[in-house]
Amino acid sequence: MDAGLAGLLGGVIGAAVGALGAAGSAYITGRKAEQQTRLHVQAQLAQAQWQLRLEHLNQRREPRAQAYAEVLALANEVLQLAERAIERQETLDEDGFRVLAQQIQEKEEGFDPLYTRVLLEGPEAMVEPTHTMEIALHHIPGDLGAFPDYDDYDGVCEYRNRVTVAVRHFVEAARIALNDHDLDATPPG
Repeated sequence: MDAGLAGLLGGVIGAAVGALGAAGSAYITGRKAEQQTRLHVQAQLAQAQWQLRLEHLNQRREPRAQAYAEVLALANEVLQLAERAIERQETLDEDGFRVLAQQIQEKEEGFDPLYTRVLLEGPEAMVEPTHTMEIALHHIPGDLGAFPDYDDYDGVCEYRNRVTVAVRHFVEAARIALNDHDLDATPPG
């Protein structure tokens, strides 16, 4: 074989090996780029899903917070009226007591739609504290559902104390429910 042919053959073989190497390198680079793109798309999808979940929870949080606030506002009004009723008992103002007792019963009647709203807004963890509030407001020892009589100082104090405990329990549960504990605080990835 002459030197020219050997050089040509060596050049052709070298070019073929170089072309195969370049093709292999391009294939590996393409596969790596495809994997990187797939990982990037998956990360973007996870981020988008997290963002949607956050927006969903924020949209649900506001009506829940409003429903819980309305329950607490009513309960606090009842507590203030009960305190004033106790003061009327202490100052022997029976007529003033009766007016306050009537106002308390009117406030109690306004609890039912609020109770329904909290049950609808959820979450399930708010059912028991809301029911406890209902019992505290409506179920009085002696006459079921009636505010204690003027002569029942201990009954009025017990009513006030039971509503106070129910309010504390409700507030604690509402804080947890509004904290969105079911959402991871940091975005994925």
